[in-house]
Parts: sequence; structure tokens; C-alpha cells
Amino acid sequence: MDSHHTDTAQAVLQAEEKRRQALLAGDLDALDALLSPALVYVHSSGGQDSKASYLEHMRSGTLQYQSMSFEALQAHPASSCCIVTGRMLAQVTRNGQPMSIRSLFMTVWAPAPGTAAKPVWQLQAYQGTPWTG
Repeated sequence: MDSHHTDTAQAVLQAEEKRRQALLAGDLDALDALLSPALVYVHSSGGQDSKASYLEHMRSGTLQYQSMSFEALQAHPASSCCIVTGRMLAQVTRNGQPMSIRSLFMTVWAPAPGTAAKPVWQLQAYQGTPWTG
């Protein structure tokens, strides 16, 4: 991987870690900055959210993360975005019910508009699928 791709991969993996920390802390301001206005978020349960509906689930307490870890993260820089793949293990409360989540996921990150010179990476898409392995 050339140095540009290496720098991109590192920056996006740092953004992914900031997202994990924001979810655990319930830091909606930090999360808001990391999410693209055009976010498409497909949960491993099959539900889908926009940025607004996802943040509202967090704000209302409908969705709360107690623990979350990522495994086997890999960043795949492309021409104008970076795709991250990995596994997620999480303990959440959804609608007041505790749940354990084990999923494989793919995220798509791209620079926020107007930040090409010094990219500010934002999550464009999330796709999770149940992981039974």
C-alpha cells in the first residue's frame, strides 16, 4: 500500500474508533460530526436508519450501547472513499430490552464536502449482518 493509502487507512480507522467511543459515551455531538447527512445505516436486524433517525434513537434512549468491540478491522482505501470491514461484538439495550449483538459489518467513509485538502472523514453507509461464527 502506498503512503497515501496508508495515511487514508489510518485516518479512517481512527474515525471508526472515535465512532465506537462516541456510541459508548452517548456523545451525540461527536457522533453527529462523524455521520454524513446522507447516512444510510442498515442494522444487522434488518432495520434501516437515516442520520436523523439514528441520532433520535440514541437521543431518546431507544438504543443504548453498554459495550462494543471491533475485531479484524481492515481498511480498504478506494479512489474517493474508504471501506472498512470487520466484526462487532456489542451489548445494547433496544426498546428497554438487553441484547447481545454479533455482526459482520462494512462501513463506507468519505471526506466531508470541502475538506479534500485535509479530509474530515464521515460515515456514509453502514451494513451489518448477523455473525454466527
